[in-house]
This record gives sequence, C-alpha cells and structure tokens, in this order.
Amino acid sequence: MLVLGHQNADPDAVCSMAAVAELYRLVNERGSISLVCDDVSRLAAQVLETFLPGTMISRTIDGNHELVVIVDTNNRFQLGEALQSFRSDPSRTILIDHHEPSPEANEIAGHLIVKSNKSSTCEIVIDVFDDFGLSFSKTTASLLLAGILFDTRRFFYTTTDTLSTAIRLVKAGADYQACVDALVTKPDRSERIARLKAAARSEMYLLDGWLVVTSRVSAFEASACRALIDLGADVAIVGGTPSKDVVRISSRSTNEFYQRTHVNLGTDVMERLGELIGGVGGGHPNAAGANGKKSCDRALTRSVELVREAIGKGKAPVKELEP
Repeated sequence: MLVLGHQNADPDAVCSMAAVAELYRLVNERGSISLVCDDVSRLAAQVLETFLPGTMISRTIDGNHELVVIVDTNNRFQLGEALQSFRSDPSRTILIDHHEPSPEANEIAGHLIVKSNKSSTCEIVIDVFDDFGLSFSKTTASLLLAGILFDTRRFFYTTTDTLSTAIRLVKAGADYQACVDALVTKPDRSERIARLKAAARSEMYLLDGWLVVTSRVSAFEASACRALIDLGADVAIVGGTPSKDVVRISSRSTNEFYQRTHVNLGTDVMERLGELIGGVGGGHPNAAGANGKKSCDRALTRSVELVREAIGKGKAPVKELEP
C-alpha cells in the first residue's frame, strides 16, 4: 500500500498517514507499506520523532502498489512538484480529506471519504477504524490527538464532536501532555525574520470595517499570516515565492470575521485564486491557500477584491490605510 500526503506535510497529514498505515497492518499484516510526501514540516517531523522515532517517509514512489491512499489533500497539485505527476488507478485509490470538496478529487480517486465538517483528517481516520470495527494502539491514539490539536489550534477552532473525540483518544491511551509538548517549537531565525518582513511589507485595507492585511515573503507564508492575525488583522493574506516558478498564497482569518461575514477563505477566495496563479487553491473557512507558478502580486491584489466581493456582495468600500 502507498500512502500519500501533501507537500510540506503538517502534523494532521503525517499523523493521518501513520494511522492509516497501522489500520492497513491490522487488516493485512503481510502487506508492505510506503509513506510518501514531497516534504515534511519541521513540526510534523518533531511529532513523529516523539511517538514513532525512526519512521521513514520517502520523497519518491518506488514500484507498483495495489492500493493507494491519499490523505489531507484533494488534488494532485498539492502533492508538490515531486509527486504531482504520479498517476494511479482510481479504482484502487482512496482519498481521505476534510477540506472543501474539489472537482479533481473524483479524477484521482474512485473512493472518496471526504467530510468537510470535520476539524481534521485525523478525525476521519478514526471513523474509518470504527467502520472496520478495529481499535488503534496507544501510540496511534497519541498521533491522532496531536493531529487534531494542530489543526484546531489546540481547540481554538473546534466542535463538541471534536472535543468528544479528543476525550475518547485520551481514554484510549493518548498522552495529552506529550502531544502538547510535541507541538511546541520555537521558530528558527529564518521564520522569525519572515514574520518581521511580512509585518514591515504589509499593506492594509479597510473593508466594511474589517482590517484586511496582505504581504509578501519568500517563505513561511502560513506563519507570517498567523503573525499578522496576532498583530491585529481580521484577515491576513501572504504571498510567497520560495523558488523560481513556484508561488504560494496563504490566508488566515479570525473566527469573529467568519462568524459575522460568512466569508469562506477556501471557497470564496483561494479556489478562485488558484487558476490565476496557474495552479489550484482551497482549504477551510478560516485557513486556506493556493499553490501555482505565476502572478504572486496579481494574486494578492485580486485576493483583496475577492474578500471585498464576498463581504456584502461587492458593496464593501476598500480603503488603503496609511502605514
């Protein structure tokens, strides 16, 4: 079996991959398993080292696989440059994801387990264990809890179902404190510099009373977005060009902004930006992104227009604020 995760795989993706691997071993103890993604985030690597030290995640796909499981993504582009050309038989491919549905999902997988109402892919994997009537180990319980903690920002964005699931994992043996500790890391110097540059380069817009901030960095776009939200933005959109012909746009919004405006960054903004930058976009109401190959500056300009259109159906005034 081949298990694929998205590029720069975060803890939710990596923990889901590891849990799917355990599930497969329970069903077919003689089967071979390959975990593959373009790269793994530093935080995700730290979580794996805490609970499954020595786990190998490859960047290349070797051999043929009778079963392919794609987790925490719903299109090829998000697999990253090294893997997006990979093709598998849809009839032997399962996609497990919690993002807003993508039209491409049906093209790459014949079996979809997509639940956009879930806070994390890890929660969906738990449902799959239940469907098989199987129990997960204490180690996997910790991994699943770590993935949930990461994607909910330690339950900042959560539901009663998610909280109930977390309690269930703790009762199953998950080490809550170890999960929290595994998700704590001090940003290295380059990430801190990117955050500061994002603040220094920020452009601010007032849209119907909401403060929307855009900026551009060369890397750490998601981290820069979170920093701008912490500084006071209601919506933060940051573009990055980590290498030639690679454009990444990341966005975040406060829960208050979404609750009061119902602007979904995934469907209202990033999906529509994907085509502009020669790629794809999507995500969640409060956290979304797009990956492509061109037009970073145009995308940032257009993102403000899309947010404006989504607030009050294009009637919200746009005013650039003084630095």
